[in-house]
Amino acid sequence: MFKIHKLHLLVILASGVLCAEDTYMLQNSVVTGSAMATDIAKIPGNISVVDSAHISHLPNQKITDTIKKLAGVMMYRDVGFNPRPAIKIRGINYGTLVMLDGVILNDLEGENRILNQISLYDVTRVEVARGAFSSLYGTNAIGGVVNFITSMPTKLEVQALAGYGSEFVSDTADKNLYRFYGSVGDAFFDKRLRLKISGGFTSTQGYPSFPTYPNSAGEYTPSVLSNLSGWYTDAQGRQIIGDGGKRKYNTWDIRAKAEFDLTESSTISAMFSASNHNYDFHDFKSYLRNASGDVVYDVGGKDYFVGSGYGGYGSYTNLVGALSFTQDFERSMLKIAFSSANLISWWQDADISNGGNRFGGAGYTQDITTSNNYLDMIYHVDLSDKHRLVSAVQFRYLDLDQSNYNVANWREVKERSGAPYRAYGSKAFVGSTYISWDAAWLESLSTSLGVRYDYWRNFDGYTIGALAASNPLQASEFSPKASINYKILPNWITKASIGSGFRMPTLREAYPPMSHGIWIASQNLKPERGLSFEVGTEFLSKYIKTSLYYFQTELSNMIYRVGNGTAENPRHYSNAGYGRINGIELSAEIPIYGALSLEGSYTLTSAKVIKNDADPRVVGKQLQEVPEHIGNIALHYNQPRGFFGSLWTYLTSSFYDDVLNTPVLSNTFGHHEAQFTLNAKIGYMFNNGIEVSFQALNMTNNRYYDYYIVAGASYYAQLRYVL
Repeated sequence: MFKIHKLHLLVILASGVLCAEDTYMLQNSVVTGSAMATDIAKIPGNISVVDSAHISHLPNQKITDTIKKLAGVMMYRDVGFNPRPAIKIRGINYGTLVMLDGVILNDLEGENRILNQISLYDVTRVEVARGAFSSLYGTNAIGGVVNFITSMPTKLEVQALAGYGSEFVSDTADKNLYRFYGSVGDAFFDKRLRLKISGGFTSTQGYPSFPTYPNSAGEYTPSVLSNLSGWYTDAQGRQIIGDGGKRKYNTWDIRAKAEFDLTESSTISAMFSASNHNYDFHDFKSYLRNASGDVVYDVGGKDYFVGSGYGGYGSYTNLVGALSFTQDFERSMLKIAFSSANLISWWQDADISNGGNRFGGAGYTQDITTSNNYLDMIYHVDLSDKHRLVSAVQFRYLDLDQSNYNVANWREVKERSGAPYRAYGSKAFVGSTYISWDAAWLESLSTSLGVRYDYWRNFDGYTIGALAASNPLQASEFSPKASINYKILPNWITKASIGSGFRMPTLREAYPPMSHGIWIASQNLKPERGLSFEVGTEFLSKYIKTSLYYFQTELSNMIYRVGNGTAENPRHYSNAGYGRINGIELSAEIPIYGALSLEGSYTLTSAKVIKNDADPRVVGKQLQEVPEHIGNIALHYNQPRGFFGSLWTYLTSSFYDDVLNTPVLSNTFGHHEAQFTLNAKIGYMFNNGIEVSFQALNMTNNRYYDYYIVAGASYYAQLRYVL
């Protein structure tokens, strides 16, 4: 009997190309974008799969690098180590649902901090589904879905690696980067029991990525700087007196997975992972000199090199667990799964207005705990050889608490005492059900029709301090989607779909941080909704593999940041608009000779505000942090044994940091310049499983600002063993 549950859990790593003489078939089995493992040609929309060869043989340093090369995908402020990594698909903020082995990682803040911590070589496959998938996944899936998948062994598998890298030019990239990873897995009792454990560790002294100003806004203060030299003025008119120090960080990640076939038709599986990233800033550099030429750090009695909110130090621990049971019947399957993703974190910085400095003294904290718990029950039935019905119910229990305390010594981590000066939190219950019907009317024609209902209610919300309480959020959302796929030829397919999506406001949007300007609470935010349409075509031959998609999303109740952070115009988030995002995604892969191939992608995104009665000035403006042009070009020489190599370049146009489209300034902190990086990796895999490789990153040392300044030229060498 065909075991669907093994497809779902192991996700068969197919080649994607079945050829008979000169005929190439579009075929690949994926989970993401469908309720069950499904032929990629039958899943609606533009689907991409990143396999293990692309993960290990391309110049990747972290798991998010693996998808940065895909059309329509963008990494938010992708500058070395970002403590708040985020994936944006098709230009929609907080519109990407992120999963690890099917476990949803998004929390009530809309964050995925764990993405910094997952070891690159623990992931063997990544599936990306673009477009609205709220009909399957509910909130956050307006722009698309990303599923990072780890493997399970069917025999003894061992992997170990050690690597070292550093900067080419002093203070421009991660210095003394060390990376270690190991895993072991095996199958027992006639392969009925499969076990795997893995662990990884990364450490570096970092590099400085933001400047230091002599006050919170950087304006020139004659009485403070008049007797000092060395400072300079940036393009925005702010006085820069030094850098914010190097961010040294450590990450570690351990994971255990198990699967056991109870019978020929039933399987139980479990996963647990614990991971952490922690960082601190050191080696601050001051440009200031006094009349004697001595280096000066104290400006008007204050140490501005700390306390800005951009630095500080902190620790973020994620605990993720999952337990599932799958039962196959003759023509159907039942799966029951429980999963939980949890964050425990703290962060501290100096309060220079009360005498804090880099060595200690007065400070403040930000403590965040989140818990996201899911219970899924999925039933799949083959009505016939041509028709399949999938129904499911899902329950979510979400919890978030954030507290800010004043502390006497910010360089000490102690149990909190007293009451926080600012805090907020909430719990949420979500009850959902969906049903989808997949039909293969002809060998060349298939359709999919699905709808999901979500009932969302926040409860036990609270606020402390300078925050206005918002009303408990309650929403009922229907998310339908319909699609049609037609194979014109065995190697040429067209796809079209239309569907709706939504995302609930995050608590960070309701109660934004009180740093980097003046903020006010955003009361009574409503869900952001999107109606998405796409049409595209994919063609595969021995000469070229290419796809072209047009997409369009109509956004209503659009949530975005307004205000400039002044007392007259404080920052906050608002449902103040109607927007339209449309564009083109083009991808191509061309075999050149043998293992040599050329690959590229281009994304054109027009993301405009169509209507905004609250602020007509923004009508016709591009949405913030959405580049109009993104491009990738890569040359690969990829083979399982022997020499391999890759040369990859990434480009984007400049883009705005606010919806007023304030002009982008070059070499200026807080702006988003045009981006260009050139990266390379070469290596050799010996027949005994030993692999040596070398990476050169940002080879041209092009240092642009993506809000923070990106890392310059660096290298990384690695020794790896695979059994």
